[in-house]
Amino acid sequence: MTVPAPVLRAERVTLGYGRTAVVHDVSLDVTEGGVGLIGESGSGKTTLARAFLGLLRPMSGDIWYGDQNLKKADMRSFRRDVQPVFQAEALDPRMSAGASVAEALPRKERDRVPALLEKVGLPAELAGRRPHQLSGGQRQRVVIARALAVSPRLLILDEPTSALDVTVQARILDLLAGLGTERLLITHNLAVVARLCRTAHVLFAGRVVESGPTAELLARPAHPYTLALRDAVPRLGGEPPPARGRTEARPAATGCPFRLRCPLAVAACERAPEPREVGEGRRAACHRAEELLA
Repeated sequence: MTVPAPVLRAERVTLGYGRTAVVHDVSLDVTEGGVGLIGESGSGKTTLARAFLGLLRPMSGDIWYGDQNLKKADMRSFRRDVQPVFQAEALDPRMSAGASVAEALPRKERDRVPALLEKVGLPAELAGRRPHQLSGGQRQRVVIARALAVSPRLLILDEPTSALDVTVQARILDLLAGLGTERLLITHNLAVVARLCRTAHVLFAGRVVESGPTAELLARPAHPYTLALRDAVPRLGGEPPPARGRTEARPAATGCPFRLRCPLAVAACERAPEPREVGEGRRAACHRAEELLA
């Protein structure tokens, strides 16, 4: 079976602000079926998303859109094909819902606004309302409708449901899952990744520490950080998960960046592990990955 070419690809990308690198030597593909970037605040997810959107140029490495290096790509075409979906707060409070969606359309196509609102489950009569007159879920649907206006190939979603209550989150996830548009999802919410993404990459301190099929990665983590993220998810009933290691937020300056928080850290962790194959379609940057998978 032919493997589809990635929509976007990062090759050994390092990103930063000024001279300070915050994402280090990341390589990953955005492929069919949805790809998730998972990690806590400060892990580098949003910085990587900005680079994938062409808003931040790598300090080193390359980002490819199909067979085009993003440094040389036709950015007008690229920005039509790759659309961001941020949190609902991204709406201009001075503009009505309809005007926000119409802004993305050529003037001759602005009669499509009612159909776009209906596509995301909003009645056309909401087009005249401003953001403060809409609920959180309605505002998020307007943001999605605006992104869909140009028929994108890929949506890059940065925490699209984090400000919504659980019921509204479920509706938005159902909507996104049914759109038929490829997606790169940036989130700390494992349930959202499991719902929308076939593949996931886990970032810690600007480095990809684990990658693989989402279902397998969450069921049997190959990196202690992935395991800690999974165990931190609240569960109804039963005993709380065991505490795993220390909780210092800062990464180690040398060796494995997670070793100061890792319950499995050994002397070998003073040497930084390289990402390596630990199973079919799975990679982990951990000296003890096989022990976790055993």
